[in-house]
Amino acid sequence: MNKVLIITIATISIFLFSCSKEKKNPPKLNQEEFTKMLIDIHIADGTMSAQNIYRAGKNYRPSYYYNSIYEKYKLQPAEFDSCVAYYAENTANFTKIYDKVIDSLNRLETKYRIDIKNAKLEQDTINLWKRKKHWIVPKQGKPTFSFRIPITETGIYTVSADIRIFQKDQTENPTMEAYFWKKDTTNGPQKIHFDPIKIEKDSIFKTYSIQLEYPDTTYTHLVGDLFSWDNDLRIFTQEYEIKNIKIYNPEMKPDTTEIEREIKRHMDREEFIPDIR
Repeated sequence: MNKVLIITIATISIFLFSCSKEKKNPPKLNQEEFTKMLIDIHIADGTMSAQNIYRAGKNYRPSYYYNSIYEKYKLQPAEFDSCVAYYAENTANFTKIYDKVIDSLNRLETKYRIDIKNAKLEQDTINLWKRKKHWIVPKQGKPTFSFRIPITETGIYTVSADIRIFQKDQTENPTMEAYFWKKDTTNGPQKIHFDPIKIEKDSIFKTYSIQLEYPDTTYTHLVGDLFSWDNDLRIFTQEYEIKNIKIYNPEMKPDTTEIEREIKRHMDREEFIPDIR
């Protein structure tokens, strides 16, 4: 953000010198609009700096960025100069305006950092479901969505998918279910069940998710079915769609220290470029 502030000071200084001798007419932008425009301008400055546009030589065309801002606020460059001169007359108020500008830029930077981290975590999250993650039934066949996954990691396991069932579907009691399983030579196989969740028939995509904490390391498998049913007949009409299938444990995650280092590399390269449209 320091570089943005340096650009800010330089830019404002130029504007003040260029406009100090003009008669101060009422501005075309009110204070709120003026503040928003300043934010957009400094985002554009950051964009040009991040993309090394300042070093582009004869191809350096800052007007490409600034003209879109002028159009957005229906303003000519000279009218913006007049706005700067008008609001700069009151130093205390102008400082408050820039406090808002800096606060907004800091908030955008924080959001950008969070978005990078979340995207990286989601990208690197270990999805235990290794099969195809999007199915349209019966157009793409009639697959089964049962699973049996070896597990050893402690933590909370989540089974999740986006599902919608169409009106013509004849599935009875569609359900998402799962359980932890272990072999017991004395008493037979042991199971600890997740709370099953019923899947609604309303043609609307909804995210269905069940989760349960791993009881102990004697349980060797996570077993379940994303789309089970109670139909007695073997042949019946099914029309549904399932996508974004995930089976995961948050404890099985990438090195968050490395993620923080990657975020810092992004910021050091000044890749903080929010959309100003």
